[in-house]
This record gives sequence, structure tokens and C-alpha cells, in this order.
Amino acid sequence: MTARHVADILSEIETLLTLHGEDEFRSRAFGRAARALETTQVDLEQAAQQGAVLGIPGIGKGLAPEVMEILQTGKSATLEGLKAQTPQGLMDILQVRGLGAKKVRALWQQLGLTTLGELEYACTENRVAGLAGFGQKSQEKILAGIQDVKKRRGKLRLDGATTLAEALLPQLRAIPTVERAEIAGRLRRGYEEIEVLSFVVQSGFPETVEHKVAGLGEISEVARRGNVIVAKFDGEIKIRIEVADADHFIATFHHRSGASDYNMMISIPLEQKGYELTENDLLRDGVSVPLASEDELFRLAGVQPIPVELREGIDEVRRAVDGTIPRLVQMEDLQGVMHVHSTWSDGQNSIQQLADHSRALGYRYLLLCDHSKAAFYANGLDEKRLMAQGKEIDEINKRFDPAEFRVLKGIECDILADGSMDLSDDALASLDGVVASIHSSFNLPPEAQTERLCRALEHRYVTMLGHPTGRLILSRTGYNPDLRQVILTAARHGKSIELNANPHRLDLSWRMIRFAVRKGVKIAINPDAHSLEGFNVLRYGITIGRKAWLRKEDVLNALSADEFLAASARMRGEGA
Repeated sequence: MTARHVADILSEIETLLTLHGEDEFRSRAFGRAARALETTQVDLEQAAQQGAVLGIPGIGKGLAPEVMEILQTGKSATLEGLKAQTPQGLMDILQVRGLGAKKVRALWQQLGLTTLGELEYACTENRVAGLAGFGQKSQEKILAGIQDVKKRRGKLRLDGATTLAEALLPQLRAIPTVERAEIAGRLRRGYEEIEVLSFVVQSGFPETVEHKVAGLGEISEVARRGNVIVAKFDGEIKIRIEVADADHFIATFHHRSGASDYNMMISIPLEQKGYELTENDLLRDGVSVPLASEDELFRLAGVQPIPVELREGIDEVRRAVDGTIPRLVQMEDLQGVMHVHSTWSDGQNSIQQLADHSRALGYRYLLLCDHSKAAFYANGLDEKRLMAQGKEIDEINKRFDPAEFRVLKGIECDILADGSMDLSDDALASLDGVVASIHSSFNLPPEAQTERLCRALEHRYVTMLGHPTGRLILSRTGYNPDLRQVILTAARHGKSIELNANPHRLDLSWRMIRFAVRKGVKIAINPDAHSLEGFNVLRYGITIGRKAWLRKEDVLNALSADEFLAASARMRGEGA
């Protein structure tokens, strides 16, 4: 179990202790410990084996047994006890943006509200506005927040859906009558949000599959209609399993993997070749044509194979007919990893550890980008600390052959409310790359945010714009700038835009990346990593990049280190 998982449990205990009005000193102790563990470099499991948990900063005598229990059992009796005392509906209310544990306690104790529905009704009756500490504006924000929670219910981000689907897949494949099982639907196409986990399994016995699915852990509400089995995981996540025999598996798998517009469009070249494509079959003169693979279907249609991420019914079928679908970006195309945080700000690992990890993964360079000073909550760097960090990077680079690997100096520099940079020009000029990002003043009008982002892109020393909309998937919509204007500004000044691969963000979206690339803007696929584990999210960035039709030549960090440095110099007007 990672320190992050332990921190999540301790943080939840803090929330519930506050909700129940328990001793404030005790609840704060859990919170301090959680925050300490979020940034610790200590191997918790090793510390537990050595009896050294008590020596970890933030873990006192009272909390050491709690941490040991979580490490040994994966659970906390304290948390389970608090949950047992808490109406389930309050856990839903805690998901409403802007409602912390203290405010939820006030709603519970003073108005008797224990469900989202009760809270919504109380707002419509104007009862919440009259409560001390709330007011009319708070009530309006709560109503909007309730709608957001409702929209998110039963949805998963790409990472959560991938993790769950990849856990269920081997269980489906283990069913005795199942010969093959695959993930389909929007997840296979790489959508940021998933409402239904779709699978296609090859079997001649749908009744047996239904029976076995009903016996899987945390699966409920199992029902079958013909060859389609529907169910729910954990009471909320919808699952759809379509059963097809061997002769119809590929046609069914292909159909369930594509958007409806795509399925309609791909049928046209097949019809021109004398075939009829249905939901679960390919026919010629009314006779079923068994398929060995999706590539065989494309061959029969006389078109290029269409990567699954593209199958949205936009222009991919026309491009496949013309033979102009390019080779899409792949993980091995990335030569550098950018936008990574170290212990100098809020990361969990030292620069040396990050460098060694990057090199072990096969990258040729690492652009270190800790936070700047405005991000005080993340221990952001001022000019003096940035200079000291640069000296450490110089020392670390002496251990590497620069032809094989090097650490590049960078910063994630806050864009201030007026669009100016958080650090001096002299400090930024000393760096190899600058990611400019917004971390504050989210509530400015869209016009002001657009102007703010454009001004940042006009800054000589900015290399790329980080997470440009500020969205957090299933949590925060972002600050809604005029992205076309922002992208045109980036193109005009030769700047890049980040595809933040963190599955909470995936920002810029694949829809707008296509526009950016058409305007000549290079995209940087960045992990925004705060730990070694954080590098793993690049898989989601590659998925979204492929969905956006990104080629290797469109990606900034597919350049070599020397090529990137030359590109950065050109952005500053320092090179031809």
C-alpha cells in the first residue's frame, strides 16, 4: 500500500471526525498526517517492517498504530466506525463543491438534512440561505453543485474505468464457456469520461455467461435480454456485456467499439464492395462472412485500417478511403518527459530519483518543472531557490553522458491574474523551458481569462501553456476561455500547448488539439508528475493524443534534447 493510499484514508477520517463534531485537535492531527504522507519519500511498508513508523514526520504516538493497522490490513477500524455512524446521504453531500465537513455538519444538525434530495429541496425553499455562514450566493452555488454531483454519478474517469475494466476482463476470460473477451465502447476509443463499461465476449452460451457474471464480486442487478447482459458494479457503474459466437465475434466487437456515426459511415465503402454490415454480422448476398480480425473487415472494404481511437464518425472513414490516415503517436516516440515536480516543491521524489527513473524508462531528458513562488501552498520556488536548484541540476548532470540523458532546467510558472509571470524575466531566461499555468483567480470572466492566457503566451520566455482550461474531469469545469483565440495566439508566437496526461485533467481536450495542430501548434504530452508513479499517466496522454490525430512530428517532447533546446531558443527569438 502506497503512502498516498494511507493519506487518503487518514484524510477521510479527518473529514468524518469534523462532521461528527469530534475533538478538533484530534481531527487536525489526522489531517496533518495525511498531508505529510502525501509528500513523504519514506517507504511506508519498509518503515512498518522496521518499526520506524513513529519516526516519520507528521506521525505521532497517537497515529502510529492507526497507520500500522492500515498498512497491515488495508483498512481502518476508526474509519469503519465513523462510516457506520454516518448517514450515507451525508457522504453524497460532502461531494458538493464548496461544502466542507463543518458546513455539512451545520446542514445536518440545524436543518436535519441527510440526503442530496433534502438539501436541494431546502435550497428551493430558501432555508439554506438563512443559515448562519451561508447566504443567498452560497445557496445558489450549492444548487449548482448538486447538479454537478448528479451528472457525475455513475461515471468514471478514463483511469478509473481502465483500472476496473482491466480487473474485470480476466474474470470474464476465466468463465469456462468464454473463448475470448475484449473491452469495447467509449473506453476502447479513449474517452475522458465513461458511463458504461462495454465488453464483447465470444461464447455460444449466453445463459452460462450471465450466471457466472452474477457470481462475480460487487456485481449486482444482473439481467439478460437475448445475447446482451447488463449489470452494475458497486451499485452504480453500468456494465454491458454482449455475447457473440465465433462467426459473429469480430463484427460485433467492431460495431460495439465504434460511435454510431462511424458505424454508419464505414458501412458505405463496404456496400460499394457488395457487403452489408449489421450490428453483429457482415453479409454478402445474404450469407454471413466470418471475419478473423478487424483488419480483414477494412481490407474487404478497401480502406486503410482505422485506429480505434479515431472511430467517431468525423472524417476518419473518408481519410481511410483516401489512404491518408497518418501513423499516430506512440509511447516509444516520446524522447523526453516534461512537467515533473520534485521535493523542491510538492513532489515526493528528489531530482536524482526522478532522473534515474526517467532514464530507466528510456527517456533521453527530463524537464524539471517545480512550482513557482505564488504557489506557496506547494512550497513554490522564488528566484533564489530556483538558482540553487539549478546548481543541483548541474551537479546531477555531471553523472550522465549528455548524449544519453540530461536533466533540463524548467519551472511551472504561475500566470498571475493580470497575465504576467510569477518570476522575473532574468530568472526565466536562465531556464531551458517554462510551463506557464493558472493556479489561482479561477472565477475571472471568460474574456479576462482569455486575455490572461494570451498575455502569458506572448511572454518571451514561456515555452508552453500548461493545462489551459483548468478543468478537473468530473469535478471542475474549468475557467472557459476562448480556446480558439488562445490557440491562435500560441500559433502566432510559436509557442506550444500542453496535453496534461493526468486523467483528472486530460487538458487540452482531444477536440481542441486537432484545431491546435491544424494551426501549427506543437503539443507537449506531459505527466504533471509529483511522484515516480505519476509517470504512468502518460499512457492516457498517448491515448488522447492518438484520438486527436497527433503524429510524432506534432509532439514537442518527441524531439531530441538538442532539438527541444533549439525549439525553445526559437520561441525566445534566440535562434533561426
